[in-house]
Order: sequence, then structure tokens, then C-alpha cells
Amino acid sequence: MAKLALLVATFALAFLVVNASIYRSGHSSCERQIRQEDNLRHCQKYLEEECSDSPYNRPGRYLDSCCQQLENLERECRCEGLQHAVRQQLEEGEWEREEARELFQVAKTILRKCPNFEEPRRCEMQSRRWF
Repeated sequence: MAKLALLVATFALAFLVVNASIYRSGHSSCERQIRQEDNLRHCQKYLEEECSDSPYNRPGRYLDSCCQQLENLERECRCEGLQHAVRQQLEEGEWEREEARELFQVAKTILRKCPNFEEPRRCEMQSRRWF
């Protein structure tokens, strides 16, 4: 009986190690893809245009190029990429609290505006850290 318990524990540990390894490699794969797409610079520009009050904005100018950058990412990495774009904007600029919330709201729905995407159509964003 003790041998069986030891065997089950060993398999459970091996399963956890493999699962954690797969998660880490998937996450690092997304990070690599995001870097290859210039940190989704066009999505950052789109967010900035949509959320800032500058009279020189031409909303939507960067949407097509943002969608193209997102299309170059694996589907599983798109929301993480948008989260990254929002973080970059928040770190680089001076955003009021309401403007920052708007950044997250706009980022959540960008995928709906891209014509070639089926799933996901909406991203959940981790905004708690910023507020």
C-alpha cells in the first residue's frame, strides 16, 4: 500500500512539473511573439488615439495595423499582447485614472473591431494593479 501511495505521489508530482513547464513555455512564447511584433506598437498608438483628448487625434488611424499585428500572434497570445500594450501605455504616459480605465475598456474590445478574428472576441484585462 505504501508503494502504491508513493507511486501515485510521484505521478502527481511529475504531472505538476510538466504542466508548469508547458505553462511557462507558452507564456514565454507569447512574450517572444509580442516582442517580434514591436510590442504591438500600433495597438499602443490606437489605444492612445482612442483614449486621449488631443484635438490632433484621428481615431481609428492605427486600427488596421493593430489588427495586423494581433493577427501575427497566435490566438492564445492576443489578449496577453493587448494587456502588454495597455501596460506600455500606462508606463510611458501620464494618464488620469479615468483615462487609464478607458484604456482597459478599449483594449478589451479591440478584437471585435478586427475583421478576421473569431475567438476570442473580447479580452479580460487585469486592471487591479493600476488602480
